[in-house]
Amino acid sequence: MSTGPCPPAPAGQPSIRTTAGRGHRTRLARRIVSASITVMLLGALGVGASGAHHRWSCAGQPASPQTALPVDRVRWVWTGAVTTTAATVVAEIVRPARHARLTVTTGRADPPVLSTAEAVGADGIVRLHVSGLTPDLNHRYVIEVDGTADHSRGNGRFRTMPAGPATFTVAVSSCARTGSDGAVFDAIRAVGPLLYINAGDLHYGSPRRNDVTVFGDLYRRTLTAPAQAALYRSVPIAYVWDDHDYGPDNADATAPTRPAARAAYATYVPHYPQPEPGRAVYQAFTVGRVRFILTDNRSERTATTMLGARQLTWLRQELTSASVSHAVVVWINPDPWIATPAAGADHWGGYPDERRTIADVIATARIHNLIMVSGDAHMLAVDDGSHSDYSTAGAAGFPVLQTGALDRPGSVKGGPYSHGAFPGCGQFGTITITDDATAHVRVELAGRTWSDRILVRYRTVIDAPTAAATPG
Repeated sequence: MSTGPCPPAPAGQPSIRTTAGRGHRTRLARRIVSASITVMLLGALGVGASGAHHRWSCAGQPASPQTALPVDRVRWVWTGAVTTTAATVVAEIVRPARHARLTVTTGRADPPVLSTAEAVGADGIVRLHVSGLTPDLNHRYVIEVDGTADHSRGNGRFRTMPAGPATFTVAVSSCARTGSDGAVFDAIRAVGPLLYINAGDLHYGSPRRNDVTVFGDLYRRTLTAPAQAALYRSVPIAYVWDDHDYGPDNADATAPTRPAARAAYATYVPHYPQPEPGRAVYQAFTVGRVRFILTDNRSERTATTMLGARQLTWLRQELTSASVSHAVVVWINPDPWIATPAAGADHWGGYPDERRTIADVIATARIHNLIMVSGDAHMLAVDDGSHSDYSTAGAAGFPVLQTGALDRPGSVKGGPYSHGAFPGCGQFGTITITDDATAHVRVELAGRTWSDRILVRYRTVIDAPTAAATPG
């Protein structure tokens, strides 16, 4: 990837920069030092102006006009683990109930696809898996409980993943108070994303007791909030936790909630296959020619490691192999990467040695098609690769999108960011992939508000590896 000089956006306008080809990091350092300084100063001014209004409250974002649907046989539902031909739906059923299954249709003349009928758990939870679907096609489903369809909360839809080069948008954000019902969830739904990725702090329950039912109650409050319920009925999710939805503030591997958090995730969350089922919740999946990698930055964290030895080994292998086999690699890394080293810090600055190890993998493998998206910080921010390189040799910068907060007071964490930081609530990010089956894939990173205002935008063109044909 390479970049040419671009003047900073006027005050109050979204920051935009376009990138094309490889080797942008070297030319960037030579050609736009002064422009970067100017952009950072503008970003700092934006931080000051925005932060004064949002730092202590989430003022400005209205409540969603969505109303709760009546409860028939289903209390809540969400969809995940969507592939080219399959999907998983998790729901809470009103008890007493014995069995549930899915009926999936496409709106075409095809016969409906039925899932296997599954027993409803004593807690009312059921996991329903359906396969044999058509790639890159809209599907609708209804949940049948003991033979009766629930056309209220038991309805949902999703689009199966494309099997080859495709153009699509993924929405991503983090950090919402428990039971949040803000207009931002309607805004996410309105952009029509193929997938919604939550990068942690799905709720701010901050549980302290090792009890799966505590987590179940928090999931219920989240999934029944009308605006969130409407989003999850319409868009499939991929989700990894951060601290407040895993345990207390700044929770790590020593959190008393770790066993319950992991058990609850396995029960309540429709997730992609995990390398360590029942343990850390990291996972990876493919959409078209894009590989998404989600890391668990909490449940293996200690004073000396963010990811733990097993997950770090897996991440290194995923980054290396996916960068060759796929056109683009997107690492969903829940905590800020760009940050000054500081002992005990709750971001990658607190783990500079591990960060350097990962950066050296990126540099040694010559990975030029990596994009990072992070949460935790209550702000939107973009870096074009100017500040993300922590490798020993200095050749491993990549674009970074910081996204949040959905419904928490605005604040700034980490940095600096080439395109500035914009703290606030009612915010989310989008990743738009334009893949025309050529050697060049266009990527747009954008930071948006609940009112559909774009605060920051960055565009780049990535040269796809020759091996990135059509991953299965």
